[in-house]
Amino acid sequence: MSKPAMDTVSDKASVTANAIDTGQDWQRLSPISILYFTASNIKKLAQFLIYVIPAVAVTANVVDLGESPYAIPVGLALLISLSVSGIVSYFFYHFRVCDQHVEVKDGVFNRRHMNLPFWRIQNVKIEQPIYYRPMQFALVVLDTAGSAKEEAKIVAVPLTYAQALRKQILAYHTGDPSVSSSAADNIEQEKAEDDEEVLNRRNIRDLIIHGITNNRVWIILGAAAPFYDSISDFAFNWLNARGLNLDQLIGEQTAAWWQIGLYTVTLLMIIMALLALLSVGGALLTFYDYTLSRHGDRYIRRSGLLNKQEVSMRQSRIQMITAKQDWLDKILGRVNLYFEQNTSGTQQQQAELMSPNKLLVPSVTIAETEALVKEAMPGSQLYQIPYQPVSLRYLWHWLGVWVWPPTIIIIGIYLYNQVWELAIGTGFLAIALSLILVLRWWRWGYAADNDYVYVRSGRIGLDYQCFEKYKVQQVKVSQSILMKKRKVATLNVLLASGNISIPYLPEQDAWTLANELLYVAEKSRRSWM
Repeated sequence: MSKPAMDTVSDKASVTANAIDTGQDWQRLSPISILYFTASNIKKLAQFLIYVIPAVAVTANVVDLGESPYAIPVGLALLISLSVSGIVSYFFYHFRVCDQHVEVKDGVFNRRHMNLPFWRIQNVKIEQPIYYRPMQFALVVLDTAGSAKEEAKIVAVPLTYAQALRKQILAYHTGDPSVSSSAADNIEQEKAEDDEEVLNRRNIRDLIIHGITNNRVWIILGAAAPFYDSISDFAFNWLNARGLNLDQLIGEQTAAWWQIGLYTVTLLMIIMALLALLSVGGALLTFYDYTLSRHGDRYIRRSGLLNKQEVSMRQSRIQMITAKQDWLDKILGRVNLYFEQNTSGTQQQQAELMSPNKLLVPSVTIAETEALVKEAMPGSQLYQIPYQPVSLRYLWHWLGVWVWPPTIIIIGIYLYNQVWELAIGTGFLAIALSLILVLRWWRWGYAADNDYVYVRSGRIGLDYQCFEKYKVQQVKVSQSILMKKRKVATLNVLLASGNISIPYLPEQDAWTLANELLYVAEKSRRSWM
C-alpha cells in the first residue's frame, strides 16, 4: 500500500530524524516528479538518437523532412508519448525509508526493487532542477561506490526532507550521536552547517576561463558530421536569398588567392568564437555559484545555474588527487583539480561532472591548487618534490620500433613511384610525431616520500597525480624480453579510483617502489574507505 505521506513533511520548517523514517508503508512521490521523469525520458531519447544520426542524416538528404506531411504529427505523437511515459513512471515509482534502509521500487516493464542499507551508501548528492525550485523539491542520489546501475534516486521529495536524510545517512557513517529526534539537536546540526569552512569559490571570470580552456564542443561537431552537406546547402541558399553569392565573391576570376585565404581564416575564427561561447555557456550552467567547503572530515561541492547540485565526499575516501593542465591552461596558469574516490562501474562522462565519485575544482591557480592539495593530503609535495625521469629507452622504443622503420618503408615506396608530395608529407608527419613523443618522454616523471607517491605526465600540457601508499590495492611489475635485457620495467598501481602506470622505470627502482607499496598497504590498518 502506498500513500503520499511526503505532503506532511513539506509543511514543516525542519525535519527531525524520526520524520525521516517513513515506516513500513510505501510512499508515492509528489506529482511534480512527472516533470523529472519526462525530462529524463527526453534525455534518454536524445542519447539514443546520437547512435542513429547517420541513418537520420541519410534520410534528411533524400527527403525534405521539413516539408513532409508526417513531420508535425510524428513530432506531436513523440511529445505525447514522452509525457505519458512520465506519468506512467510516476505511478510505478514507490520508496520508503525504514530501519536505516532506503528501498526504491521503479520501472514499468523492467521492475526493480533496490534495498540500500545506510552502511552501503557512500555518498549522498542533492540536486535541484530548475522546475523543482519554485516548490522547494529536490532529487536525492544515493551512491554505493559500486556499479552505476546500483545508484538509487529518490526523485522528488521536499528539500528539507532531502537535507535531513543526507544528515542522517552521513551521521550514521561518522557515528555522530547528535542526530536525534529532538528539536534542540536539529538546531545544533543547523549551526554546524553554518560553521562550514569555505575552501574555494569560482567567480564568473574563472568559469569563462574554464569554458575557453576546456572546450568540448568538438564532440557535437563530430556528431553533426553527417549533416554537413545539408547545413552547407542551407547556408548557401540563405545567403543567396539575401543577395550574397559566394560563387561570385570567391570565384577564381574575381578573387586573389590571398583574399580566399583571408575569407577562410575569418570564417574559421568566427566558428571557433561561436564554439567557445557554447563552451563558456556550458561551464556557467554547470559551475555557476561554485563553492567547495569543508565540514568536519567531509568536502562539499555546490554549483549549478539551472540544476543545482550538492556533492559530498569524506576526506578519508579520497584515493587520488589529479591536477590537469592542458596547453591553454598552462599558458593562463590554471589547473583543473580532481579529488577522486572509488570510480568502479561509473561511466566516464558521468565521472567528469555529475558523479559523486569525483570532485572537480575548475580552473584554479597554481597557488590555490597547492593549498587545496596540502589541505586534503597534509605533508604532500606535489609541486615541490624533485621528479625522477623515466628511462630514455621509452623514447627509443617508440621511435625505433613504431615510428621511423614504417616511415622509412613508406617514404621509400613513394620515392620509387616518384610521388614526391606524399613522401615529403609523410616525412613531416613522422617528424611531428617524433617531437610529440619527445615531449611525452620529457614530461614523464615519478617521485615518492614517506607517505605519498607522485606521478607526472603529459605532452604539451602537464598532469600531476598524488596518492597515499597505504591505499594501494594491487601492484604489478611487467617486463618484455627486450625490457628485461635493458633492465627497465613498467609499474602498474591499482587504486579504488583507477590504474596508474609508470613506464620504463629502472628495474631496481620499480621493484623497490612496488615492494614498499605492498609493505605499507599490508602493515597499515587504516581504512581507505
